[in-house]
Amino acid sequence: MIRFLYKFRYLSWFIKFFLGACLSLIMALSCVAAQSASAADSKHQAQLPVNELYFKEDSTTPLKAEWLYYPEQFVVHPKSSLKVQRVTLPASFKKISGSNQSYGTFMAKFKIPEAYVGRSLAIFIPNQYGAYRVYINDDFNLRLGEVGKTAQTHQTEKAPRVAFFVVKKPEFTVTIQASNFNNLYGGLENPMRIGLAKTISRQFLLFMVSIGLVCGAVFGLGIFTLMFAVLQRANGGRNRIRAFVFGLFIVFLAFHNLFSPPYAYTAFTNISWIWGARLENLFSYFTIAFFLTYMFLLNWRYLRPPIYAISMLLIVFNTAVTVLTMPDMFQVVAAYSSLFGIVVILNFAYGFYLTLKYKKNYSKINVWAVILLSVTFLHDVLLNVNFIDSFNLSFISTSLYALLIMFQQSRNYAQHAHYIEELNNNLLELNSSLDHKVQQRTQQLNSLNKRLERQVQIDTLTGAFNRHALNAEINRLFTLIENHQINTLAFAMLDVDFFKNYNDFYGHLKGDTVLQDLVQIISQALPPKAYVARYGGEEFAIILHNVPGVVVLDVLQQVLEAVRAAQIEHLNRPDHKPYVTLSMGVAWIDHDYRHANIHELMKAADVQLYAAKHAGRDCCQAQQS
Repeated sequence: MIRFLYKFRYLSWFIKFFLGACLSLIMALSCVAAQSASAADSKHQAQLPVNELYFKEDSTTPLKAEWLYYPEQFVVHPKSSLKVQRVTLPASFKKISGSNQSYGTFMAKFKIPEAYVGRSLAIFIPNQYGAYRVYINDDFNLRLGEVGKTAQTHQTEKAPRVAFFVVKKPEFTVTIQASNFNNLYGGLENPMRIGLAKTISRQFLLFMVSIGLVCGAVFGLGIFTLMFAVLQRANGGRNRIRAFVFGLFIVFLAFHNLFSPPYAYTAFTNISWIWGARLENLFSYFTIAFFLTYMFLLNWRYLRPPIYAISMLLIVFNTAVTVLTMPDMFQVVAAYSSLFGIVVILNFAYGFYLTLKYKKNYSKINVWAVILLSVTFLHDVLLNVNFIDSFNLSFISTSLYALLIMFQQSRNYAQHAHYIEELNNNLLELNSSLDHKVQQRTQQLNSLNKRLERQVQIDTLTGAFNRHALNAEINRLFTLIENHQINTLAFAMLDVDFFKNYNDFYGHLKGDTVLQDLVQIISQALPPKAYVARYGGEEFAIILHNVPGVVVLDVLQQVLEAVRAAQIEHLNRPDHKPYVTLSMGVAWIDHDYRHANIHELMKAADVQLYAAKHAGRDCCQAQQS
């Protein structure tokens, strides 16, 4: 019995030793396995490709690099056991995995120059299709939408974003978790850029402001066109309606460009992505509808009525689908409906062919603008169905189209105005030369009227103004001085001395010649504003206004001297002077001399004329103070 107990004790010791050894072995193997896994993970991290980046203070560089992609995994610290593949961004999920309905993690390591370590950096991420989360050195930085492993947990959002960060070492890791459940597109398809935060911010702001300015300019053109169409009364009917429809097209085009890629509206509004997508499609439909209506009104050859009707029905159907369903539904419907645009473009081409065939007038600018829009439409359709790898051109082409058409409209308006002006000129010329006889008679009538008008005012013998014109002029000036619009008014009466003796001696014909010569001499001696008229027979009158009385006397004295200097022969004078002379009497109205009316002024001058004759003639007598 005692021997059995000793053997049992030895057996228990053995069992304890065996169990301890097994436990130690298990612990050792666990440590080795953990170290191996840790080493493998470290090795996996070390296998991240390092992409060197080069940029300057005022420039950025594309974030085109080699990335590690973990399909259907959202990771920040990847394990070596995970499936991984190397990809180059930008790329779509379909290009990477064969389907746009996918999710995964992109990870890459970058190296920047030492000069930018510790400074604020930024990554500009343009609008991507889907949702994503961004990590810098494993730290969360930015998200857009909600990434998810199913369509129920995923929430798409399309908008440009900027990720700001600071690194303490030249090398840093960027991790992007992305998901998408849209059949048409998805992934990180648009290129990202990196640079200093201030440079990225400035470029982003300039980018958004430039888009806003272009949209604002296009919107302003649309409003101008609408107002022009509403206020255009001369050209009514079809042209006015066409201009109004074109204005609506331009207005909705501005909104379309604002809500289309790169989604500038997200920079200054809080509209949700779903409503942003709806408005993008709705504005697109309205833009297309008014554009097709404009082309239909422009010329039925460019858009046949059946095709126009089908296009409008499709637009109405897509509008209803857009309002009532979610983006994953109405975007697919829109993509398939856009294929009918090929038929519309073929109709445009056929209409242009008919225009050339029948040699109809057409606008080259309008044709090239439509071609530009059609090519852009085909490009974007192929882009939406992932047939080509490119970027959206609608914003650039539609804005350029609007500017081209507005240029064409402005040129047409200018040409039309020039045409109307030429037409008016031609009409005036035609009216003036309809009938040669009428023109001759009109000219004769005008000539007779001019002669009659001259005869009414001009003395036919001397060329001076006649008594009728004299009365009208002195009444006009008397009214002015009464209204204090002129300061002085002088009236002088002139009489040729011993003119009856001259006619008796030399004859009346010679006397007429003397009167003509005297008018020329008097006119040359007077200032330009003086008014000379034949009062009757050998009597003349001179009117001066705004001339002081002293100056009036000097002027009249110059007239007397000029007549004397002419030495017109007169040998039949009782006073034996051998030449023709004048006698003058003058009266005036100023602050010191007032006359109640014209007749008193003329009577005062006539009294002074007789005083001059009694004083021996060949002199001038003025009214006394």
